[in-house]
Amino acid sequence: MLVCICRGVVPEALADFAQKQQDLPNKLMRPRRKQLWQKRRSPVNGIGLFAAAPIRTGAPIVEFKGRIISWEEGAIMLLRGANHVIKFDANHDMDARPQWSPAGHVNHGCYPNCAIKKKRGGLWLTSIRAIEEGEELLIDYNFDLGEEFGPCRCGHPQCRGLMLRRKDWPKLRKIMSKALDNRAIRART
Repeated sequence: MLVCICRGVVPEALADFAQKQQDLPNKLMRPRRKQLWQKRRSPVNGIGLFAAAPIRTGAPIVEFKGRIISWEEGAIMLLRGANHVIKFDANHDMDARPQWSPAGHVNHGCYPNCAIKKKRGGLWLTSIRAIEEGEELLIDYNFDLGEEFGPCRCGHPQCRGLMLRRKDWPKLRKIMSKALDNRAIRART
């Protein structure tokens, strides 16, 4: 029973207000979205993210969280060996190390099932094809020739062998060819 202690306030208005206050938590509590990923041991690189349930094409899976930094700071971090710097926009990168977000554990694959997409004002790991439960979530790191890139261990039958973007392979072949030619010339003299 509601008791009115305020003069001039209609008890029905107070009752209506009290009812709305009781309903507020129910409106704020949305059903929790099922977590689509789980972190576990990966044959690719120690720890990885895996599909906890089937995932449809285009589904946002997990948000990358981290510090938004200038692209200059991001370039310096990459030169120092960091491998969790993601382009955020034309002038900014994101420091997306695993301690900021579980999305930082996503590994490289030459034939990925996910990509990083800008959604809801942030960067999200998003599926680019249907993914089966238990399948490792992979993105193509697309390192360019100016960045420090390493060997790929994705295990795909058509693995490129390096975590280097496709368009830089002709440049790499040219550089390697010159290096091998110079080595052969030095060996003859």
